[in-house]
Amino acid sequence: MDIDNSQVRKNIANNLKNLRKEYEMTQKNVSDVLGIDASSYRNWENERSVPSISALYELSKIFKVSVNDICGIEDEGKGKIYVAKDNDYNKKMYGESKITELDTYEKQLVMQIRRLTNEDKRKVGKCISDLLKNE
Repeated sequence: MDIDNSQVRKNIANNLKNLRKEYEMTQKNVSDVLGIDASSYRNWENERSVPSISALYELSKIFKVSVNDICGIEDEGKGKIYVAKDNDYNKKMYGESKITELDTYEKQLVMQIRRLTNEDKRKVGKCISDLLKNE
């Protein structure tokens, strides 16, 4: 792997910008999901600074890509940190169009839920189920 720090910084900036636009999010949306100041996120996209390892991991969960993909590093699959891709169960259960046609608020909720532990995700799921039973 022959890549220098300036190239990684440029890759991160470009990839974050492209992923954010693909998810139809603003810089503020992403920074809110991460729980950071919008200017910090903006600096990543403008190559002024780079995210920490933990922030890269959180971003990989938000955008469903590997940390290496965000950094633009190819290493033939060795050492990549992958986050689970789309769940076929969800597509069958809820329908692809319903999952992909989320409004901005729903996308923010999904991004926040992705940052939770599996145990906390189950708690959120139970709360949602309880709310739906009361309708």
